[in-house]
Amino acid sequence: MRSLMMLLLGVCLYGGIAKGQDFRQVGREKFRIIDTSGFYLYSINKLVQGEKIARPETLYYFSVDRQAPVLELTRENLEKAFAGNAKFRYSMEAEFRSDKELMAYDKPMKVFKLKYLYSQASK
Repeated sequence: MRSLMMLLLGVCLYGGIAKGQDFRQVGREKFRIIDTSGFYLYSINKLVQGEKIARPETLYYFSVDRQAPVLELTRENLEKAFAGNAKFRYSMEAEFRSDKELMAYDKPMKVFKLKYLYSQASK
């Protein structure tokens, strides 16, 4: 019974299921968990101020593991988080020209390119 209570407490603190989707809550924000292989990828829908009006936009984040801080998905943040994995950093540098390309998805392989590069660099 105590382990069940601890599990429920952990779900309340670190994430859970909302309408069939996994999420991680940080403060008032709920990040949808997109992928967990190697490291966590998240998305969140936010209003982003444009030149004239704010528009809804999907923003992407990552964390090294489930308890690590959630960081904006940028090449700079990834390079800092994985500073010890030179092969991964060099692969990212060669593959991605901008931060927007980091969420590229390989449909035939059914994997995010970023995750594929990480899995290859971690072998």
